[in-house]
Amino acid sequence: MNLRSLPRLRAPASALVAVAALLLAALVATPTAEASQSKKVNRFIGAAKCKMCHASKDTGNQFEALSKMKHAHAFEVLGTDAAKKTAKERGIDDPQKADACVKCHVTAFGVPEAEIAKGFDRALGVQCESCHGPGDAHVKARMAAAAAEEPDAVRVYKALPVGELVADPPMTTCTACHNKESPNYKPFCHCKSKLEIRHLNPKRVRTDAEKLALTACSCEDDCPCTKECCTAGICTALAKSKP
Repeated sequence: MNLRSLPRLRAPASALVAVAALLLAALVATPTAEASQSKKVNRFIGAAKCKMCHASKDTGNQFEALSKMKHAHAFEVLGTDAAKKTAKERGIDDPQKADACVKCHVTAFGVPEAEIAKGFDRALGVQCESCHGPGDAHVKARMAAAAAEEPDAVRVYKALPVGELVADPPMTTCTACHNKESPNYKPFCHCKSKLEIRHLNPKRVRTDAEKLALTACSCEDDCPCTKECCTAGICTALAKSKP
């Protein structure tokens, strides 16, 4: 068969223009993989950014609570003589530069720089985001929500959308660092620890199930309190604590 003898099909010019327009629109509307990935990155922003909304006494002043915790000075501790002595016994010259030590004394250890916001300082110890996850998306979402509200609207607490932030960190978040891998580890009372670091928002309306979870005993078999404070799965100390 002579291909040259076959009749040529010609599309109308208008159709060609329409197809070209559709292809161009698709290219413009579809972001590149790199741009799409960039938009999805939820970066670590640092406790100073959290302070903007979490320093009010009416809502629990979580920033002040953090500043009084040992967590906030976790990286500093690695620079003390006691920490250096412990590190030296394990063949580590500088605990503030050793991954084995630093991983549990800073926030966002090992996180790629693309996921770290400008101004974030890992040396500020165990900050809010160590337990609650990166806060960039949360801040942007709350700012957008506030901007959409009427200026004179009454401010009421609204539950966070699932996945925006880790509102209630599980005990496994704590035991990821507070475990026998630590050279200075000692069995600790989970209930007592939760009570020491608790920084609830009193304006949050909680369901009965959520209230029960706040008082649940999470002590394990090696707990120094030997579960004396717990009755029927409820920690009496936590039950007495108010948000």
